[in-house]
Order: sequence, then C-alpha cells, then structure tokens
Amino acid sequence: MEGKRIKWGNIIIVLLIIAAGIAAFNYRGSGSNGGIFGFFSNGDKDKKGDQSLNSDQSDNNDNQKDNSKGNGNNVDSSSSDFIMGLDSWIGGTPILVGLSREYNRDYSLSMDVKYIPSDNDRIEALNKGEIQATEMSLPAFMKFQAKYPDAGVIVGITDFSRGADGIVAKAEVKDLNDMEGRKVSFVADGTGKFILNKFLRLVGLRYQDIEPIEREDMSQVIEDLKSGNADLIVSWSPDMNIAVNEINAANPGSVKVLITTKEVPDLVPTMLVVNKDYAQNNAGKVESFIKTWYAASKYVIEKPDKAYEKLAELMTEKGEYGEVAKKDVEASFKDIKLMSLNDNLSYFGVNGNENKLDGIINDTVETWKRYGDIDLNFNLSQEVSSKGYLGNVKNSEGIEELLVGAVDSEISGSASQAEEKKKEFKQQDAQSIEKNTERVAKVDIPPVYYDSGKATVKAESIAVLNQVKEMLSQFPEYYLIIDAHTDTVGNNENNLKLSKDRADEVKKYLVQKGVDEKRIIARGWGEDRPIVPKESTEGDKAKNRRTEFILTREIG
Repeated sequence: MEGKRIKWGNIIIVLLIIAAGIAAFNYRGSGSNGGIFGFFSNGDKDKKGDQSLNSDQSDNNDNQKDNSKGNGNNVDSSSSDFIMGLDSWIGGTPILVGLSREYNRDYSLSMDVKYIPSDNDRIEALNKGEIQATEMSLPAFMKFQAKYPDAGVIVGITDFSRGADGIVAKAEVKDLNDMEGRKVSFVADGTGKFILNKFLRLVGLRYQDIEPIEREDMSQVIEDLKSGNADLIVSWSPDMNIAVNEINAANPGSVKVLITTKEVPDLVPTMLVVNKDYAQNNAGKVESFIKTWYAASKYVIEKPDKAYEKLAELMTEKGEYGEVAKKDVEASFKDIKLMSLNDNLSYFGVNGNENKLDGIINDTVETWKRYGDIDLNFNLSQEVSSKGYLGNVKNSEGIEELLVGAVDSEISGSASQAEEKKKEFKQQDAQSIEKNTERVAKVDIPPVYYDSGKATVKAESIAVLNQVKEMLSQFPEYYLIIDAHTDTVGNNENNLKLSKDRADEVKKYLVQKGVDEKRIIARGWGEDRPIVPKESTEGDKAKNRRTEFILTREIG
C-alpha cells in the first residue's frame, strides 16, 4: 500500500494552481481595474440587465438607480448597441445622470457613452459609425459639413450658451467697433473663432482690420490677456470668469467682459447629432435615445440640487473630467440654458410654432462664409436637421412624462414650455439714453434710402429694415438708437426736422413689426454730425446722408 499512498500535499498544490488560473481568467474577462471587486464587472451588469429590459421599474428602485455605476461609467461600450460620444462640455453630461438612473432601460435602449474630447475626432467617429450619436456646438457641426456632409443629422438641442462664452477686453476698449486695429487672441479651431466672426460681422470688420492671434488652446489665450499681449480675447467659462477676477484683483478695473452669449441667447446652441445612416435605418432607437436624453434633462431641470450632486460624483468617477465638486457643476449650469423637450418642440416648430432652428443654422453658415471658413458655394441642400424624430416622440404614448412641468400643471402633450421672461424696457428719450445705457456696437447695415426731401422709406430699403428687426431678435436685451443724418443741401432747420421724421418713420415700421416701442429711440441730427465736414462732391453728400443703428445696454 505504500506505493499507492495519496500525496495530498501535491494534489492541494495542483488544485490551488487551477483555481488561481480560473480566477485570473475571470478577472481579465471582466475588464475591471478595481481588484477583487472587478469580478462583478460593469459589463456583466449590463448583460444581466439586457435580459430584463422590458421589466417593470418600480419607484422603490430610485436609490438603486442613483447608486448604479453601470451605464456611463467606464463600461465596455462594445456590449451596447447605441454609443454616444461625449466631450468635456457640461451640456452633454446630463446623459450620465440619465444612464445612472437607467432611463434608457425604460425605453428599451442598451446605451453607453464614450469620452472623445476633440470635435474632429467625434465627428470622424460618427461618420465611421463607431458611435451612433454625439453632442456638438452648432458652429462646429456646420463647419464640419464641408468635410463630413453626410456624417450626422440634428435631432435635438441640448443647451444654449447663456453667458458661457464671450469677449474680454482691456478697460480702454470702448465697444465692439473698437476692436479695429487691436490684438485679439482666440482658439483658432471651433466655437471661439465663430464668436469672433459673429461680432466682427456685426460691426463690419474683417480679419484684416484686427491683429488676430490664433492659439491652440484656451490656456494660451488666457496668458495673452494676463501678459498684456492681447487687447481682447474670446474665451469661455470657467476660464473667462477666473481670468477676469484674477487680473482685476491684482490690478482693479484693468479688464472687463465686453459681451457674452447671455446677451445673444440663440448664438451658440449645442446639438444632439445622430449618424445619418443609423437614423434612417433605426428610427425607433433614435426616438428611444431622444426620450432618454430629455428624461435626463427633465430630471436636471426639475431637481437641480440632487442632479448637480450626482453629476459631480459621476464626472469624478469617470475620470476624464478630473475632480469635480457640486459647486463646479452648479456654476457651469448657470452659464447655459439646458433645453427641455418642451423647448425643442418649440424651436423645431413641431408644435406648430415658427421653426427657429432653421434661421439659427442659416445665420451660422453665413457667418462662417463671411470669413472663408466655409466655401461661398456651400449650400444646405442636404438634410442637416430633422424634426421628424421629435414629431414621432411628441405623438408617442406617455409623452407627458417627459415634459417639464407637465404632470404638475396638467400641460397637454403638445404644449411648449413657457417662454423665457422678456426684458422690461424703461422709457427713454434722446437725453436719458445717453446717461442710462452704454454703447455695445454701431451696427454694419446697408444704407436706408428715402424719397428725395421726404421721410418715406423707399421700397428697396424695406429689406434693410427687416434685417434690423432680425438683429434685434438676436440681441433681445438691447436698446436700439436710430440716428438719422442729412447732407448740407437746404437750411439746417429743415434738415433737422427731415432727419427726425426719417428716424421716426423707421421706428414706426419696426414697432408695426412687433418690436417693443420702448426699446427704440429715434433721433435726428440734421447736418450737425457730418462724416465729411466740407462737402465738395456728390460722394461727400452721400456719406453724410445716412441712418445709423446703435445697440446699447443698461449700465450695470
């Protein structure tokens, strides 16, 4: 029996080796980087969850949803059939809350996110079908149309920049017209350059009229302002606000915020974009994605305190955003308007309202064209936005659950969110407007022509007045001063009256078109403020005969 004795020590060693091998195999398969806890991988959670996508979700699961680290947190995106590419912009982060709360499962959508900070990399991934959706500022998306014309279709608006972007200047820079001849620093590729383009276009300046300093990232732009290398910079929060506070703390009143997107509320929207081929072949999943997104935005809008706290936790856990505190999230959301489903139904014209988005897209394209970033022959014949998917969402069952305020206030499924509170303008006159407001810009507008010696606006100039009306809609918080001038033909008393009558006639037209009468101050100067002091030619007289449009804002 001695030769047949079982060597238990050797068997135990072999069993331990086999067990270790099995454990190592499971550990690698989980994709975990969290030690022993990685055995219960996020990927495994998702696979188990996929087996019960249609199971009922009770209210008692809310805490479990909030504590979930499955979707949106370092998951293996290959296990999902819908992947959204995210950058570092705060407007895209509500989807992290949405996935944490598993709204996607409510709409039978297996979904994850992938962090891709570069706009170019995200649009390229979208074009290749490596991701099914992304969020991107409209200026960036439209600029990429030349290179990737069929990459994606716009199906929603995530947010509007409302103070998150702007122009900071040295104290001696008076207004936007005063950019001429100045050094202006900005990030060359993307939204910063678009914002600069927009305001140069507003006042009739070109790159030849400024000294542009093109930078690769915002840290270089901020350094240009701190060092005094630039007279103005185009920046965004939080960098913009931090830089202004730091510089003025060291040298009080040395720099100022010249203008921000809070004053131009529809200038820079961020869009939800879906791969065009995917959208055409998977309309149902696109609708599920839209519902998931706006369920998340509704939660953030209606429960901001909880949402900000959860977002800080999720963004920190995700790693790509760095260490994020609740106060950081709250501060960032103050600079944007997070768009609800209600808002989107309105902007896309799904509720029967005017489609505002088309006008914003066209203005974005024209701004890019003006400065050579989009070819002059570029047109929007291809589909870049579609309200069809939102229309299907609007007509689907349970839509009331996605509308902000709908359940509590019994708003119907077709109702849009209440309009933002409009500014109440104070009554001003020719003298008080100088004391109570500060000039933002004298706008570059084609000449307004009148019948000779009369105040009647010629038919050919009605289009110009419509441009003025459209401009006022883009700058809803500004006053408009209409200054009419004449040449020296005739006597000064008659010219003074004629110029005042002409300014009044322009004001009358704008008021008839719906502009608040209190916003407009009409002034006539006759021949008292000539561009050419001594008229010697018809050209000189033509320069002095002019109607100027000046935007101003309340001081402080």
